[in-house]
Amino acid sequence: SCGEPMIYELYNHVQSLLLSLEEEDGGDESLVPKLGLESILLPYLKGGEEFLKEEKEKKKSEAPTNSNNQKQQQANGTKKKRKQKNIPSSTSTSSSETKRQRRPRERSSFWNTLPKNTPPAIAFPPTVSKQISLQRSKLPASKAKSNFLSLANDPDRRVVLVTGETGCGKTTQIPQFILEESPTDTKIVVAQPRRLAATGVAGRVAEERGDAKPGTGSVGYVVRGDTAMCNNTRLLFCTTGVLLRQLQCENALDCITHIIVDEVHERHLDTDVLLGVLKESLDIYPHLRVILMSATMDADRFAAYWGNDTPRMHIPGFTHPVTDYTLEDVLELTGYVPPKNGKKKKKYGGGGGGYGKKKQSPWADSERSDDEKEEEDEGQSTDTTSASSRITNPQSSSSFSTVPIEELVKRVNESNIDYDLLGTLVRNILNKKSRDDDGSILVFLPGAPEISKAEQTLRRILGGISGMVDLLPLHGGLQPKDQQLIFRKSPRGRTKVILSTNVAETSITIPDCTVVVDTCREKQSSYDPSNRMPLLVERFASRDSLRQRRGRAGRVRPGTCYKLISKETHNRLPQHGEPEIRRCALDQTLLSLMFLGVESGGGDFLGKLLDPPSKESIDAAIYSLEKLGAVKRDGGGNNLSLTPLGMHLAGIPAPPTVGKILIMGSLLGCRSAALAMAAGMSVGRSPFLKIDTFQFDRRGPKRGDDEEESADELRQKKILRERNALFKTVGNSDHAMLAAVYMAWSSLNGGGGERKRYCESMGLSFNGMRDMKQLVSQLDSSLCSSGYFSSKQSDANSNSWRVIRACAVSALAPGQIVRVERPGAKYSETAEGAVEKDGKAKELKFFIRGDENASSNQKDDNNTSNTTRRYHGVAEERVFMHPSSANFNVGTYPCPWLVYHQLVRTSKSFLRDATECSSYSLLLFGGKVEVQASNELLIIDDWVRLSANARIGALIGGLRGKVDDLLSKKVADPNLDIAGTVQMKIIVNLLKTDGLGE
Repeated sequence: SCGEPMIYELYNHVQSLLLSLEEEDGGDESLVPKLGLESILLPYLKGGEEFLKEEKEKKKSEAPTNSNNQKQQQANGTKKKRKQKNIPSSTSTSSSETKRQRRPRERSSFWNTLPKNTPPAIAFPPTVSKQISLQRSKLPASKAKSNFLSLANDPDRRVVLVTGETGCGKTTQIPQFILEESPTDTKIVVAQPRRLAATGVAGRVAEERGDAKPGTGSVGYVVRGDTAMCNNTRLLFCTTGVLLRQLQCENALDCITHIIVDEVHERHLDTDVLLGVLKESLDIYPHLRVILMSATMDADRFAAYWGNDTPRMHIPGFTHPVTDYTLEDVLELTGYVPPKNGKKKKKYGGGGGGYGKKKQSPWADSERSDDEKEEEDEGQSTDTTSASSRITNPQSSSSFSTVPIEELVKRVNESNIDYDLLGTLVRNILNKKSRDDDGSILVFLPGAPEISKAEQTLRRILGGISGMVDLLPLHGGLQPKDQQLIFRKSPRGRTKVILSTNVAETSITIPDCTVVVDTCREKQSSYDPSNRMPLLVERFASRDSLRQRRGRAGRVRPGTCYKLISKETHNRLPQHGEPEIRRCALDQTLLSLMFLGVESGGGDFLGKLLDPPSKESIDAAIYSLEKLGAVKRDGGGNNLSLTPLGMHLAGIPAPPTVGKILIMGSLLGCRSAALAMAAGMSVGRSPFLKIDTFQFDRRGPKRGDDEEESADELRQKKILRERNALFKTVGNSDHAMLAAVYMAWSSLNGGGGERKRYCESMGLSFNGMRDMKQLVSQLDSSLCSSGYFSSKQSDANSNSWRVIRACAVSALAPGQIVRVERPGAKYSETAEGAVEKDGKAKELKFFIRGDENASSNQKDDNNTSNTTRRYHGVAEERVFMHPSSANFNVGTYPCPWLVYHQLVRTSKSFLRDATECSSYSLLLFGGKVEVQASNELLIIDDWVRLSANARIGALIGGLRGKVDDLLSKKVADPNLDIAGTVQMKIIVNLLKTDGLGE
């Protein structure tokens, strides 16, 4: 068909190599997939040197029973150098166990890395100060100790529900009550929903136990990328995600006596799944006890889930009185006058919502990370002059003499944050504070971009007094050391203003917080299962969440809470938030549950959770995993099982798509680039800063020819030249572009300012690059723990952009392909004859696979509605390239097929990122290949059509089978290096040359 690329043949070369491989294998069948889970849990199993020495001596003394066991013991007893250090190998399981997808029998508990005869933890260490003991005794929880222990020790009760008001001390005291009751035999795990909560509470409890810090005594913590644990640890704080991964091993709960799950009311996906797994585990582990805690949980509902006779207790809280103010009060207190009609000017100078307009720059809108901000929010002005005129002094303002408060409230668009109102309120609070008032201000915002914008607005509005304020951001993307800054006391005369997401909503206490300013907004992950599209939605928080936030202000003394919504809006908010499991993608969850052996894909486990997900969501997850090659159906098509690739993906704590990029990057020899791409896709916000080319022409036609360009114009033009040059080098790929800038940035000296200068030259966010670095480190640890170590072979092709682009295609192609429709060729006459003109970006049309059940939309292609059409009988939906994509201005694609990672919907459907495919990358990684020999066509997934001889399809099928065999062997032996095999060399050669040979 028109425009389909011809695939060049490598018949003799490829076929001879495949034949030699068949002879090498001797016709043996693939090994049965087996996976050692200890390697997966390596980041969470860092124990003392004493244990490592003990294990080494024990392995030396064990006599091997056969040659395989001897090799296994030698591998287990050998310390790997650098990143392979202390990587345990797997033990074998029977093929029948593997077929049932049961959990491998491994020694994998948190405490399995600690010596057996560890001295008992001290109930009340002598180093505990009298002041701390006095503080503990004054907490309301201390009065409930005997009641709680009587319930927790009841042999007929295995589960206890504990509710307690904010500030009652349940989070810090309940675990200690259990520890003090039986310090020798008790091993307690406390699951928190967030890393900051886990590490912060562990620090406070360690202080109360007399430990120097977590990990030096009876208290420790384990979070992703960070572990503090020692031989004497008996009370371990972790995140729910870490605990779920711990449970992937059969004997994980053998030595754990109590599991406490905190903040269950938040209904995070991991929390709901964890509760389901624990419920099934109670019969398997009769010694295990479960305690569920929350300030605002629906106790009746949770009790019904665990059994109506489940005991519950309530701890009355003690918080100082908190005075509440709503939007009506804030407007009156500050004298702030909102703009009429709630309208504001476009911020981005004409490019704000003009997708496809001329001269729009790539990366132009990359700072705006949310779907709903494709078009500018309404409700506030971003013009500095007009905003300043509305920020008035209430003593001198006469605005209220003519405009009633009710009218001003109507002017405010409460669905958008009015940053000028926020800044005015904070300034008003600071002006009223006395010099001796050391209380801090906690501002709740929905996300990191909003925190950044609020910080800029505050610095502008505070003006001269901004030097007396410590503005501190707080969100999950910060480095742990940066998060800990909020707990430091500011010097006398300075005020700490913390700009936080909902990470400060529960569990952690900011000791000096006396004022809360609540925008009443939050960001929630959402998912549309009908088109398998993840979304990040900003919305009003529930009243439960607002109550938790309010409680932050009254922990140490009387406080104040300002809500930037009206009384009417507050009263309309839902009491509880929607459970995350009902509104997010289930791909990674389903993969983990299948690995656990509790879910087969039919919803038999998920259907029994507190709030089961919809069948549509489960089916969408199965579809995605099948397309990815992670699961397969049995002969009858009813039951699902994990493929060798799925077994590997289950061992990487990342979304399956990201995990596949990591695995394929290691196999294709571009491991470093794969880590960078995976981190860039996971970090949530592009590191590329906005470049607005419209400002170059803003002075219009009146600008004189001899008028010099401003320094800012010259700087931004230079940045664009640098970016475009790099993009031309890497090819038409946003993902390869991310890899290129990260690898260049990370290769520079971090201490000499070289990295900052590189960020300035490329228009990159330095903090964004640091966030990527942190993620790269975590993903690298996950790869190592799964047996994919860094080596010369694993990075042999990290300078081959064709291979790097193919790595992105390998993970995205199965289900996220885009067809490029090009206009007919146009020619211009030259002295040498007719020459084909280069294509223009605005002439291209992009289509993704559509809903087969959707009716065709006859509206014009340029209509803002999504249109459905047919291509060779397959339903397609038109999409558009987003201006933030580096592909936005690309007018020619040699191969008319792309892959994408993020698709967002506003008035249209936009591709936030894209990578051009090559013919062989599609054939190798694009899905089921159908050969039409008579038409010399290869058809991938009934849609992608490539012109080629049928023999090419047969050879590709043989190569695919060899890769599956290699992955099966890698499952059986995680330490096996398969990146340098002949099979992978053939594949890399095809990708490097696109079938043209050397």
